[in-house]
Order: sequence, then structure tokens, then C-alpha cells
Amino acid sequence: MEPIYGKNNKEELPLEYYLKRYQEGDPAEMARRCALPWNAETNTLELEFLGGTYTVSHPDFTITGPTPLSNPERILFLRYLLDGAYAMPSGEYLTYREFPWGEVYLQQFTGRCIKRFAFSYGFKPDLLRQVMERMGARPISQSDQGWEITLMRGLTIRFLLWLGDDEFPPNAQILFSDNFHSAFTAEDMANIGDIVMNRMKKAQM
Repeated sequence: MEPIYGKNNKEELPLEYYLKRYQEGDPAEMARRCALPWNAETNTLELEFLGGTYTVSHPDFTITGPTPLSNPERILFLRYLLDGAYAMPSGEYLTYREFPWGEVYLQQFTGRCIKRFAFSYGFKPDLLRQVMERMGARPISQSDQGWEITLMRGLTIRFLLWLGDDEFPPNAQILFSDNFHSAFTAEDMANIGDIVMNRMKKAQM
């Protein structure tokens, strides 16, 4: 998938743009392409997102689920339904820059996501553990403290943290299952990093 919008996508293509495309689209085709359950009687799709199941109606795009969605999360749903596709993961995980167009947004992703993650939790491993457990993430052995979280069905993200000390600052990496390239653009993935980090912040409360 190639990016279809510029760096200031929130201004250039607001939620209303995607809503119009969604309303004009075929929900059964969206369901087939994204491998989602589709109920023709109720005109609804089911979409798993960060551990919850959400029902999305067509054409009005009413979403019901365990928690209210932010506008960036609603846009992410639309981006997947309109332009994404489900693909089986191979088991390989890639850095952001290894994805198509990743180099274009690498600096943005590094600042907004990787550095934010490192300096939010690099000296607070207990807080990170509490947050990830609340979000249903699974611990993994990579790094000082690693976690794997499912964004949507088949799409997983690994958050890797190397703790800081008196001599060295904390360091981090975020890896994506290799099938993300079928589902989202590089800019979508930068937004996904923001979305998950915002969910992590809410989980601290």
C-alpha cells in the first residue's frame, strides 16, 4: 500500500472524507478483503481491536464495543476497512524502517513512538508491567522487558525496552509482524504507535 495523504493528514483528509468513502463502499467486500465477520441482516462487521471486539454498522459507521474510540482510532478502523487487507503473518517481525515508505516517516515514528516509549517506562519497569498486563499483552524474552500486543486479528506489535541506569539512558525498539504491510501504510503505522501509547497512558489510571 502506498500512502495517499501527506504529513498533515488530520487537516488534509479529515474523518469526514473516510466516512464518505465508507458509506459509498460495499461492506461485504470489506469483510472479505479484511477477513472479518459480516452480518448481512444487521449490516454490521466485527473487528477485534486491542483485546476487544467492536461491531461496526454500515453505512452510518456506528461503533459499539467495550470502550469508546478516539477519532484517530475511528480513522484507523476506516483506513483498514477501505484500503487494508488481511494477510497471514510469517512469524517474522520487522522494524518500522524495513516497511515500504518507512524511511519517509522514520524520524517522526522514532520521536513520537520509540523515544516516547523508552523515556516513559525506561526507569519504571513495574509500571510498564502493570500497564501491559491491564492491556492483555504477553511478556516475551527479548530485551530487558519485552511485550507483545495484538492490535487486530493477526497483527501483532512487540514493544522492547532496555532499562536506563546511572550511566546509560533507556533504549527501546518497536517491531511489527510482517503482514502489517498488507493492512496499513507507513503513516498509518506511525499513528498506530501513538494510539497504543495513548492507550498505555490511560491504563496507568
